[in-house]
Amino acid sequence: MESTSFSITEDIQLFKKKALQWANRFSVLCALDSNQDTKNKYSDYEFLLAVDAIDHIFPSPNEKAFDVLQQKRESQKAWHFGFLTYDLKNEIENLSSENPDAVGLPAMCFFEPRYLIFIKGNQVTFNRNYPESADLLDQINAQVIEPKHLSEKVILQSRLTKEAYLDIIQKIKQHILEGDLYEINICRELFATAVTIDPLSTYFALNERTAAPFSSYFKLHDQTMLGASPERFLKKKKNKLISQPIKGTIKRSVHVEEDELLKSELYFNEKERAENVMIVDLVRNDLTHYAIPGSIKVEELHRVYSFKTVHHLISTISATLKEEQHAIAAMAAAFPMGSMTGAPKIKAMELIEQYEVTKRGLYSGAIGYFTPDNDFDFNVVIRTILYNQKNKYLSIQSGGAITIDSLAENEWDELNLKSQALAQILNQ
Repeated sequence: MESTSFSITEDIQLFKKKALQWANRFSVLCALDSNQDTKNKYSDYEFLLAVDAIDHIFPSPNEKAFDVLQQKRESQKAWHFGFLTYDLKNEIENLSSENPDAVGLPAMCFFEPRYLIFIKGNQVTFNRNYPESADLLDQINAQVIEPKHLSEKVILQSRLTKEAYLDIIQKIKQHILEGDLYEINICRELFATAVTIDPLSTYFALNERTAAPFSSYFKLHDQTMLGASPERFLKKKKNKLISQPIKGTIKRSVHVEEDELLKSELYFNEKERAENVMIVDLVRNDLTHYAIPGSIKVEELHRVYSFKTVHHLISTISATLKEEQHAIAAMAAAFPMGSMTGAPKIKAMELIEQYEVTKRGLYSGAIGYFTPDNDFDFNVVIRTILYNQKNKYLSIQSGGAITIDSLAENEWDELNLKSQALAQILNQ
């Protein structure tokens, strides 16, 4: 794959927008933006833009998706970008997903891009599979970013009333008292029907508002995913695996002193710390299946990371992959991520299916990439707008961890806090 590098003298954020607007003419693309995050030392790329598919990985419903992915990766050493939906759990464990799904994404999709653009600092590198892309830089620079009305008024409805959600919390706490599980993540969908939005302009606004370190824009024909995720699911670099689950959330304040107090309140909140430790233990257990014994380390335990709209407690767990094990098998063993399921994981997923009323689909799945060297990095799909342009259906899901110490009213407020930035963007 031929590559060419350039130094950009203009505002790099403007250049990213121009590159995305140029790419949006194609039917398949994936943009991953760390928003120049300096807090997380594990990120290799500041901005990746994969454009146009010269090859797809689309497992059929009767195929094992992770097996198909592994076979493809073994036979083709290339860049692949794509997503894993939460419902792949059904091929990993004896589980099912019967709740309705109006978004309609496939269970898994990966593609090899025709064009691949890297940005780091003011340096832009183009990798391309076809020679006609020689004037890519000129094509991108010629783009004009014009302010657009993002959407018509979006009236979001909730799949669960507040009363229904509070009732579910009480039922979950009864399960905990009976010893069925310790913790579970229960989600709620906000949705809109017969709605028209401009996905790219909406993503621009969302990314400016949140500056999330695992931001993503994924277009698959008529379906678009606009993500502002702060969370890493799993990364592999050489033989090292890294997971960074989030458990613990509190709002930010524009006042410095109050903001510091909120950070302290989150850090010393015993309930939030206990939730975080439970998920750390779950991730450690997931990684034991494919890690060298004794190599699993907790590098950070419930550290406070600050983002534009919220503070989070994040832990970092690392492990060394056994030499004889395939990386995708390790990924499957850790999927779906513990922060979006619960402990014990299988029981939590059974109860999630019982009490939630919407199929999760891509929400609480993962978006990311594989390199030709078989390294990978995937986010957790949260703080994300899913939009089906064909049927004009829009979906925003949000969730929170429920433990025996959970206060139902507080959990409801946390759902609203997590979806607030997305809802406000749609109606600004």
